[in-house]
Amino acid sequence: MVVFSVFFRLLLLKETFFRFTRLTLISGLIICSVLPFVKLKLEKSYAFQQTIYQIEEILLPEKTVENEVKPKLQSNELIADINPELTITQTTSIEKNPKPISWFSILILGYWLGMGAMLLRLGISFLSLNRLFRKSRKVEFDDYRLIVSPESVAPFSFFRYIVLSEKDYRENPNEVILHEKMHILKKHNIDVIFSELFLAIHWFNPMAWMLCRDLREIHEYEADNAVINIGIEAQKYQLLLVKKAVGERRFTSVVNSFNQSKIKNRITMMLKKESPKWARLKVLFALPLVVVALLAFAQPEIMEDRIIDYQSRKNATDYFLSIRKEQKENYLAYLYMNTNDQLFLMHGNAEYVSMKAFDLKEKSDLTKIFTDLISKKIHETLAPVNFIIGAESDTKMRNVTLVKNAMSEAYNKSCVSISIERDVSSSKVKEEFPLTITYTSVQPGDPESIAKQVQSNPFFYWEQMRKYCDEKKIEPKNLKNEFVLTGVNRNLMVILINSVNAVMYQGLETNWFKTSDEALSEKSVETLKNMIVEMMEKNANGSIFFSLQHDVKSSASFVSNFINYALPSAYENALKDISAHENIPLNQLKENRPLLLTYAVPIVYSAGGKSPTKQVEDKPDTFTLRTSSQQDDVESMSYYSIILKNFGNNTQTVEVRKEVLSGKFGNEIIKQETVSWSELEPINTVLVGVGYNLPKIELENFKTKLLDVKFKPKESYFILSL
Repeated sequence: MVVFSVFFRLLLLKETFFRFTRLTLISGLIICSVLPFVKLKLEKSYAFQQTIYQIEEILLPEKTVENEVKPKLQSNELIADINPELTITQTTSIEKNPKPISWFSILILGYWLGMGAMLLRLGISFLSLNRLFRKSRKVEFDDYRLIVSPESVAPFSFFRYIVLSEKDYRENPNEVILHEKMHILKKHNIDVIFSELFLAIHWFNPMAWMLCRDLREIHEYEADNAVINIGIEAQKYQLLLVKKAVGERRFTSVVNSFNQSKIKNRITMMLKKESPKWARLKVLFALPLVVVALLAFAQPEIMEDRIIDYQSRKNATDYFLSIRKEQKENYLAYLYMNTNDQLFLMHGNAEYVSMKAFDLKEKSDLTKIFTDLISKKIHETLAPVNFIIGAESDTKMRNVTLVKNAMSEAYNKSCVSISIERDVSSSKVKEEFPLTITYTSVQPGDPESIAKQVQSNPFFYWEQMRKYCDEKKIEPKNLKNEFVLTGVNRNLMVILINSVNAVMYQGLETNWFKTSDEALSEKSVETLKNMIVEMMEKNANGSIFFSLQHDVKSSASFVSNFINYALPSAYENALKDISAHENIPLNQLKENRPLLLTYAVPIVYSAGGKSPTKQVEDKPDTFTLRTSSQQDDVESMSYYSIILKNFGNNTQTVEVRKEVLSGKFGNEIIKQETVSWSELEPINTVLVGVGYNLPKIELENFKTKLLDVKFKPKESYFILSL
């Protein structure tokens, strides 16, 4: 709007083709308001857009929160509790603190208050008009209604109404009424109502006020010009304008007032020579402004990044890796099609899983891509042109046909091109380089993936650790002796989650992801995968471990999402990378290098690593529960300590303790209370910290007879507590 204002005031405001100028201004106001909602897709970002992105990062509320909650810990503090004594933590209930109000929320509230004030102002103007009409004398004419007010008001018009004071009606009725009739004839009041509603939306923008003021001024120019053209003496009319320059202005927000605009400007426009018709072409200068605005605020979206969601990429990656091992033919390219109208392509000679992605619902030049591949293949080798296509079982047949036709068309074009180049027939080229397309059927997803095992088996992490300890003949309480914390052979990766769900990965290097969305993003999974691969390469003959540590106020729901999605996905992708590079079967790697996760005692990082919970000796009959429930998008969390006594098939004596924190961290009041089953509410997620001496049968009894019956969680995860 700022740019448009400069353009309009410099090039069009002083021209005498008033109707054209008026329509240009109104169109510009509408376009300036609509442009931010126009979505333009670009394949890459341009330099001048970076400033816009930086401004957005400053203004967006999530970025603001991100800056306000930067973790206070130094890197050396983050590993303070890596080797805790093996204990069971007394569980705690965290009182829900109100969400702090950000400055952005205050601005939004201020905006709505400003809009309300503007609409109230508009309403008051209408009420004042109605009151004036009711107490004034009315005179009916064919094309308007004259309102003669006993009050001293400046002449104005409002749709079919013309308002004059008794004095104006007696002294100068003809010129004044004629001017206001021009406003009615030109339908200026429609513009006025539009400008008032526009200002209600853009009340904070000085440019909006300036442009709406310009619109009112153009109305006066147009009405004055119409009056002079009818035959009114210009000098007499100008003297009248000067005489009426001062008057009552109570209704100026919704009316066209006779003396509303600057008198000097109006007289200057009356005396100005008519603008040439070609001057209207100045409006064409606005076109590049629109293009620049669209480009400046466009969201650059590389097509591959836009359509590749994590699960689709993972399914395609799984297919490419498995098919390349099973199918020994020399394929030119592997293709994978899913039910979401997506096509993934990987060159047969790719050393790494590098993919191109295409949305089959949008126009994409598959033929050209296949032509380039085939032509290059024919030039380099004498081998046949082989493609292999994997399609999920419910893939649309029209998509399969589309890809096959593009492939055939590309093959024909390549053969014709080669035949011209070698001066042989295209049929001869096809004989030497036959096209073969192999089709395979695949099912979406991998039912045996680590992530799915975690999600389907609540004891997955606990079983992995117990199995490792049994195979290595290590007591779980002595696991800390297996951890290597320094040097290139470090085998423990610490995952830290603070109170605002910012996540740090600390292994051979350190990486931060400062929001929950970032921590669960594809970028986070990829970063964690690379860190795992690096650590595995440094410990080729040994296992690596993960220690999950989190603040007592971090979201239990977020922690569960992290351990059932991000961590297992990153770990499996790391195994796939190693499998591909070292030619080791993936199942063998999963068996030899299990995912080993331990659960540390929750602490308060902002209190210098202090844990508000009491650490007790590990007992085979003690569980610690971290629960999460969601209601109206608000998460409630609690900590419980459950002690089983005489727990078995016949007797169930259970003591449930709950700890409540209040006050600021570091200066808490810890209240421990025993609660009954009737006080418990159903929960969504529960993380169960389990000691190392409990048999599997007791875990299952605890889950089926107590946890599932009393807490009724939708998700539960048992993790070995250290």
